[in-house]
Amino acid sequence: MTSPDLSSYHPDLVIEQAKNGWRIVRLNRPKSLHALDESIVSALLKVFEDFHVDESVKAIWFDSTTPKAFCAGGDVRKLRQLVINNEVDTANKFFEQEYALDLLLHNYAKPIVVWGEGYVMGGGLGLFMAAPFRLVTPYSRLAMPEINIGLYPDVGGSRFLADRGQIGLFTGLTGSIMTAAGAFSIGWATHICEAQRDNVLQKVLNVDWNHYPAGAFRAIDDTLNSLHRPVASGPLQNSIDVIHSVCRGQSFEYDYQAIIGLSEASSDWLRQASENLQKGSPSTAAITWLLWQWGKQGHAWDEVFALEAQISDWKIRHPDFVEGVRARLVDKDLSPEWKAAEKITLKDILSDHPPVTDIDSWNALLRQYGVVS
Repeated sequence: MTSPDLSSYHPDLVIEQAKNGWRIVRLNRPKSLHALDESIVSALLKVFEDFHVDESVKAIWFDSTTPKAFCAGGDVRKLRQLVINNEVDTANKFFEQEYALDLLLHNYAKPIVVWGEGYVMGGGLGLFMAAPFRLVTPYSRLAMPEINIGLYPDVGGSRFLADRGQIGLFTGLTGSIMTAAGAFSIGWATHICEAQRDNVLQKVLNVDWNHYPAGAFRAIDDTLNSLHRPVASGPLQNSIDVIHSVCRGQSFEYDYQAIIGLSEASSDWLRQASENLQKGSPSTAAITWLLWQWGKQGHAWDEVFALEAQISDWKIRHPDFVEGVRARLVDKDLSPEWKAAEKITLKDILSDHPPVTDIDSWNALLRQYGVVS
């Protein structure tokens, strides 16, 4: 089949045909740090679906047009306005398309290389984590910072945070920012590149497929391994022992209070983590902790996104979402008034409007932890 006109997908996507069967896909929304909305995730879904079946496409390079960010996440201001306007169904269409895109990329049969320079956060990290080759630079900053805005670590975070054990739980609860070293150490990134983007890109475009009877994935992996440059330990590696002691994953109440207890820690990074959780949305902390427990059960990606679609519908209707986005991104007073809970327990935070779904394994977890009877 022939590819459609590459300029026709979306005005904020730059798509190029490169040599050797490569295609380049670039997010081009620099003012919003390449934020995602329904129109752009739908267009990306179409692009990747077309490239999947186009036999002339061998591999895909995915980045943005500016080094400041690959993608800082979903356009949550737009989502908040939809909720305020009672257009939750329209907001849910964004999640539906975004998760369809993430699922497609997790199961993609062709190699995708993502250049994660600058900010890679929220929905941007979801796209990044769905690719087999995840490149960072010394300027990369990765996080799932939803604790600050009253959403939750979605876009597959229910699994990719659980896959990283206690460190994944800690980063989900605190929204802590990861440097290249930290991201590489926990497998969020596969390679650290000190070379300029265009130099790395030229190297991969020049891969001689014929030298690799084992296939395209092996060819790209070998090429990127030759470019990988280890960097000095970052704040995450220097805090591993502390994270394991405060974030045990046995009791929500213990983990919550122990992380907040890091307010006097010697490390700026740990003190910031403590502050993020202490000032963050209690309902986000509770749902993040429960989703991590569910993710540890080892669900397939399609099950993960099926659950997250239902949790997202619940979470954007929760008052913490509209209030959290207001305080951080609209009025910018950084003083959200979260929904009050008598005590910081899963039951007190969630039981008056529990996140019940049609997924039995999730509802069983809510019963296990006393959120529903």
